[in-house]
Amino acid sequence: MKESKKEYSNGEITVVYRTDLCIHSEVCSKGLPDVFQPGSQPWVKINAATNEEIMQQVQKCPTKALSFYVNMPEEENKNEVMALESGLKVQVLSKGPLLVEGIITLVDVTGKREVKMGETYFCRCGGSSNKPFCDGTHNKNGFEG
Repeated sequence: MKESKKEYSNGEITVVYRTDLCIHSEVCSKGLPDVFQPGSQPWVKINAATNEEIMQQVQKCPTKALSFYVNMPEEENKNEVMALESGLKVQVLSKGPLLVEGIITLVDVTGKREVKMGETYFCRCGGSSNKPFCDGTHNKNGFEG
């Protein structure tokens, strides 16, 4: 099936819907029926809930047909720090990798996107033969970071 992508934005966040991944589990519409309304146009009512509620519900999509991103601030606000409560946990492990827990979208240098779930370990020592992921090389090369 050909990839089809639709985006719905309120200016602060954008919900991305990939029709080719959707299995119509109804997790979205049962969780936030005011926002996700299959059969109506547009089916995503982006202003019907808070950004936080929408982001939390989108993360429950079992196939990742739904995802979101936070829109970048306008030029005049580009130096402001933006915080996003996404349910992710990022931990720097002593003398080891960076541990990311939760669902993330990894974008490689070519722009290819890959969804990672659970725990993902990223190399900090620079010695991994499986970059950007950790392969345990930090144990051999005496990494102290």
